[in-house]
Amino acid sequence: MGESKSIIKVAPSSAVANSKWSPIQGSAFSDMLGANTSLSQEEKDRLSEETTSILAQCVDPAKTGDVNTGLVIGYVQSGKTLSFTGLAALARDNQFRLVILLAGTTNNLVEQSHARLKDDLDIDATREWKLFTTQQKGFQQSELDRVNMELARWRRGNPRARTILIVSMKQHQHLDSLSKLLSASDLSDVPTLIIDDEGDQAGINTRAKQNEESTTYSRILELRKLFPHHSYLAYTATPQAPLLISRIDTLSPDFGCVLTPGSKYVGGQEFFVEGASKLIEPIPAGDVPDKNEPPTEPPRSLLAALRHYFVGVAIGLLEEEDQKGRNRSMMIHPAVPKDEHLMFARWIKQTKENWSIILQNEEHEDYGDLIAAFELSTKELLDTYNTPFAFADVLSVLFDAIEETAVVELNTREKYRIPSVDWKGEYSWILVGGIGLDRGFTVEGLTVSYMPRSTGVGNADNIQQRARFFGYKKGYLGLCRIYLTAENIDAFTDYVKHEESIRGSIRHHLQQGKTLKDWRRTYFLDQSLKPTRSSVILLEMYQSKGRGGWVIPDHPFDDSEIVAENREVVDDIISDFDFQGYAEAGWNEKQKVPAFSDTIKLADLLPRIGQLRYKWPDDNLQHSALLLGLERLANEEPDMPCSFYALSGPWSGVEAVRSLGDTSPPKVKNLFQGKNDPTNYPGARALVSAEMITFQLHRYDIQTSDKKRTIRDVPILAVHVPDHLMERVWIER
Repeated sequence: MGESKSIIKVAPSSAVANSKWSPIQGSAFSDMLGANTSLSQEEKDRLSEETTSILAQCVDPAKTGDVNTGLVIGYVQSGKTLSFTGLAALARDNQFRLVILLAGTTNNLVEQSHARLKDDLDIDATREWKLFTTQQKGFQQSELDRVNMELARWRRGNPRARTILIVSMKQHQHLDSLSKLLSASDLSDVPTLIIDDEGDQAGINTRAKQNEESTTYSRILELRKLFPHHSYLAYTATPQAPLLISRIDTLSPDFGCVLTPGSKYVGGQEFFVEGASKLIEPIPAGDVPDKNEPPTEPPRSLLAALRHYFVGVAIGLLEEEDQKGRNRSMMIHPAVPKDEHLMFARWIKQTKENWSIILQNEEHEDYGDLIAAFELSTKELLDTYNTPFAFADVLSVLFDAIEETAVVELNTREKYRIPSVDWKGEYSWILVGGIGLDRGFTVEGLTVSYMPRSTGVGNADNIQQRARFFGYKKGYLGLCRIYLTAENIDAFTDYVKHEESIRGSIRHHLQQGKTLKDWRRTYFLDQSLKPTRSSVILLEMYQSKGRGGWVIPDHPFDDSEIVAENREVVDDIISDFDFQGYAEAGWNEKQKVPAFSDTIKLADLLPRIGQLRYKWPDDNLQHSALLLGLERLANEEPDMPCSFYALSGPWSGVEAVRSLGDTSPPKVKNLFQGKNDPTNYPGARALVSAEMITFQLHRYDIQTSDKKRTIRDVPILAVHVPDHLMERVWIER
């Protein structure tokens, strides 16, 4: 990485066209990019553009006294580490002198990030960086002296001055020690980047609702105060928490970027939508360990998962993947307690030993059954993975695939720290763990995942962070299988839609040149999920109904001007769409529906429905949330029809009056016309479709409870959503 390399000036993207400075790409970034042989030229160009865009929104290193906060959103296992490594390199090219990486909350995550930075930046060979870590008390006074020496060289204008890179665990003691040491240095003129990997975890203030500061959050604030001129970048795949904290919180993002994954990336869409029937395997409820009655033998679904995995390892051996420096791995992610980890690890080791013995002895009484089971597993994998090898080939190396697989518990049961995985040491790994396999940890060559655990308290971001099975695996996607409980399958499937809606909304917002401060927080979720842990949410969020049924405004009569405008909206609907009368045998004239249709496209009707207004904030929020949900349905299925009933009322010449109740504030009493057995009328409430959205337009003269005032011809739109089409919308008030 010689300094003689040419410098390239890159114009910022449209999202940051108003930035006050334009980064240049020098040798640090271009050499890092050039050394990465796994990226296509298109992916390199995209990484270059997005990295430049992010840095252009950070503080200008040529100036002083500025501070801001950014949020960078990627997908799980999609290359966020490469993005912030590239950002660090580009920062060096643009005279940032110090980069601090807050790299996770466990030892294995910190060590993983440290190793990646060291390799990707070629730190040992270039001598352009001073790399430090807080692990094992690795940053003390002697290291601080070296930091001060480099800063002094920089201030003297020495071209050989190195950029300082400090990797710290995101843990309050590490942060406190780092802050106290750095406080002795003059950092007033030092352009600094602080990168928070997994920025939605640990650092967010979990005591905000008590008007207090959680310990790690407080330590991060103390660290930031040391740098009068810096940008704080939170990287995460699950941005719910950073976007739901108070906008005046110092960690609330001013700007943001949504990263684009590479062409070989496989995420929720490929697994839970396109490949759900082929790649997802349900774990029966009876196979989930009961802590009160621990099982004595491995469940059948675990044995099936192991067979799928070992066949995939065997295919890898036949394809000589082990000779190319690659890996195959299986992840077993039971509940957090270490006793379950030990139980699963013992089952796997015992199964490995038993199968190895059987495969070496064709006379063994279980040989035929085992071979038949492996043959079936092979057939299932070959249905989704294209290879010239057949079961006879797989069988020839199956013993080696089983015997040479390492089994590791990733927890602190035997040691004071979670162990690292020596990926270069073995080709095939089975990893068993809880927190050690959660957010941020990269599982190399992962093909089979087995997760016999619940969704917990239903925080969507926590559930998604367990998805270590996402990543760059398009080349071997057919070997992948994900074993989940029915509860987790539903949760992940719902989250895929939730994730795309957030990213799409934020990306569109940022492309318009707007900031994250003014993005209105909106989340689509199943009723069993919530965006994030409640302890960090300070914004007031409205939750729409999480179950199917009627959605009706409470106060549609409460403003004569709005009522008149809404009357014009519904008059236009009736005149502009094709309707016909509707009645069933026996109905009287008042019960007949003057205008009905079940062929109008939902997508065509929604722009009109969106024109309705309400005076009361909760009615408007309910209406906004309903529209957001219906717009998603229409986008997913543009030709989806709906049912529309315009019921009799003043507009049709039928006398129709409703009164207000005595509650405060008052509501309309008995909105729906009741059931009438003699005429066979089922009641207006029953006029719904079980398959599509139903709109009922009611228009009444509304009388106050004392009958002293009447509001003429008030349109009231009631909307019925079947259970299978309903999802909860969280929307910022």
